[in-house]
Amino acid sequence: MADNDKKPIAHLLPAIFTGLAALIAALTGVYVNLRDDKAPPEPARTSAAAPSIPLVEVLPAPPQRKAEKFRLQLDRIAVQHDGTVGTTDWRFAVEANGQPLFVFQQDDLDDTGGRNVATPKDVGAVLRLLPAQANRITIKGWRGSRFRLSPGEPDVSGEGTMSDTGVVAPIEVKAEQADAGAFVFYFSATPG
Repeated sequence: MADNDKKPIAHLLPAIFTGLAALIAALTGVYVNLRDDKAPPEPARTSAAAPSIPLVEVLPAPPQRKAEKFRLQLDRIAVQHDGTVGTTDWRFAVEANGQPLFVFQQDDLDDTGGRNVATPKDVGAVLRLLPAQANRITIKGWRGSRFRLSPGEPDVSGEGTMSDTGVVAPIEVKAEQADAGAFVFYFSATPG
């Protein structure tokens, strides 16, 4: 009996797998070289060609929003310094973009801890805001005095902004000297 007849076929499997791998690699190489879907080469650029000008895309104008009305309401006044010893009466004028909105009197403002927040009742106005514009809110205040014959220049003043969506950041209203009067005004705005 010959030596080849007694050996099992399992000893030939590594040689068969190696041959199959070589055949697959060869066929892949032939396919890659013969296929026609290669990208065509780019044409060479010459220096005499005119430079290309990029086209500017024209975007449509955003839709114009009309002026919106907001109800601007004074929620509270935080008193940092009332300007005198004890309580003080103040008169405040609120303007929007240089136009008067409302004037109100706030009596007995006090900077003592625990009593330093005033909540005015029904102090507000309707304000028409123009879109995409910074709307300035200006506040001026005069300390109440029996001896003052004419109002003159305000004792305190401050300025803030209201966005066209109705958001108003707290506005600091103060005198040049901190102990002559300092307040923070908190507003809310509702559409309509």
